[in-house]
Amino acid sequence: MLITWTSPDVIISSLVRGPIAMNSSTSMSRRGVVRLDVPMNLTTTSIKRAVTARYLAAVLGATVAVTSLSIVNSGAATPHSSVPTILLYNAQGYGDYVAKAFNATNPGFKIVVDDDSTGPLFTKIQAEMAAGNPKWGLFWADGATEFAALDKSGYLVKNVVATSTKYTAGGAANLPTDRSYAPTGITTVGNLCYDTVATKGMKLPTTMAGLTSLPKGALGMNNPSQSGPTYPLVAGVMAHLGGLKANVTPTTAQVNAAIKKGEAYYLKLKANGLQVRDTNGPTLGAMESNPPTLAMATIQSSACYGQILAKPKSQWPTGKVKTLDYSIALPGNIAVDNKLSPALQADAMKFVAYVTSVAGQHAMLQGDPYGDSLFWPVIKGVNPRPGLPSFASTKAYAINPYVWGPLENQINAWFTNNIVN
Repeated sequence: MLITWTSPDVIISSLVRGPIAMNSSTSMSRRGVVRLDVPMNLTTTSIKRAVTARYLAAVLGATVAVTSLSIVNSGAATPHSSVPTILLYNAQGYGDYVAKAFNATNPGFKIVVDDDSTGPLFTKIQAEMAAGNPKWGLFWADGATEFAALDKSGYLVKNVVATSTKYTAGGAANLPTDRSYAPTGITTVGNLCYDTVATKGMKLPTTMAGLTSLPKGALGMNNPSQSGPTYPLVAGVMAHLGGLKANVTPTTAQVNAAIKKGEAYYLKLKANGLQVRDTNGPTLGAMESNPPTLAMATIQSSACYGQILAKPKSQWPTGKVKTLDYSIALPGNIAVDNKLSPALQADAMKFVAYVTSVAGQHAMLQGDPYGDSLFWPVIKGVNPRPGLPSFASTKAYAINPYVWGPLENQINAWFTNNIVN
């Protein structure tokens, strides 16, 4: 049986945290969808959304217990069942499942998972490091700009991934030179996600530039200040328009020119009625409504495919995904806190080695099959879940996170003031 509920507000601030009492067939995806068909790791130390827990209790008649246990005073490694634990700050829908699989075969220490969205976890890490009292040991999330920022601040262990790791071309293209974080999978953002009913009779564009010529009000996107994958999209469009590739360090003048071209592009979209909603939930909801109130949007590939490919019944049978002349690569990454003791750093790097192995990639593919597991593996010999096209067909464009990460606040502020408002 599959029961789904999509929240109108996908990212909910985790003001209340605690374990959730569920049976082994219950899980939650990053998109605010509650499903009853995916195993869940009951060692999770927090839930993403207390509201989701209350909803489940009412609708399913389940007993959902949100306890007052807090991880605030627990360190990155604490005694647990006589073995040390390492706290994983996790923003991946499959993270709990993968940690459970890893713990089952690594009895010397335990990975304990703290689930939340990327933004709150990144903010928490920065606050902990600034206070000199880090709780986290591992950080796992989509996007590279946050990881580049932590690396530039001197917070990450270097060379966390072995040189022998068998990365695909897509994985290798997103690996930093100092190996301070490890790509673990790739989704893309900027794909054209559309509804076949709402676009009936409409000529679909074939390029990103062609989006400016759509019928007025037909196109939507998420707000980069609210949606984690959307800032890389905006930065990626700017980088592509400026010809700034990931393996090149541009001059300040080149970056500024690229930003100006990107601003002009988004101003054209706004003049043509661009609809901006906060996150995937409201954007997808507008396309899935009957009748649709939005024809198409440029959002993360896994969010679109998750709704379309859901089993046993598609949540969006009229949904389609089209790749334009390019999309933006959105690598999932994992990093290790360099304030861990040498022994715990070595243990944490065993988990990194696991998720960049064939076995670990397969575990990731099983943990959230209609959500974050719809990624392209970055390790040779591993195939994506059924229903995804080849990664090459996405024409994914990689950006330099060390260039675009420090500009996030500036670009998001411009987008808010000139596009959203």
